[in-house]
Amino acid sequence: MAKVLHKEDFPQTVAEGKVLVEFYSDSCVPCKRMSPLLAQLDEDGIIPVYKVNIVHSRELAVQYEVQSTPTLIVFENGREVARNHGYLNKAKLHAFLQEAGAAG
Repeated sequence: MAKVLHKEDFPQTVAEGKVLVEFYSDSCVPCKRMSPLLAQLDEDGIIPVYKVNIVHSRELAVQYEVQSTPTLIVFENGREVARNHGYLNKAKLHAFLQEAGAAG
């Protein structure tokens, strides 16, 4: 299960290695549909997955210019390396991660 991040723990969480962060809202249906796919990525050890609720962590959403949910951002050593807006099915999610160099 992906851990929910807040402003206080965000910087150190994305600072080392590659991680996937989903910016979501509780009312977002596509976010709910993607949740099991993201959880599976994390459980399978493909990439650590974290979540940021844009309502509760508005400052992070503004900082990363999140305009819609879900927004997926791959960070490598604290730097954004890839971004996707909107729902991705399993195949497209894996293709996105491969393009980001985050999955084999």
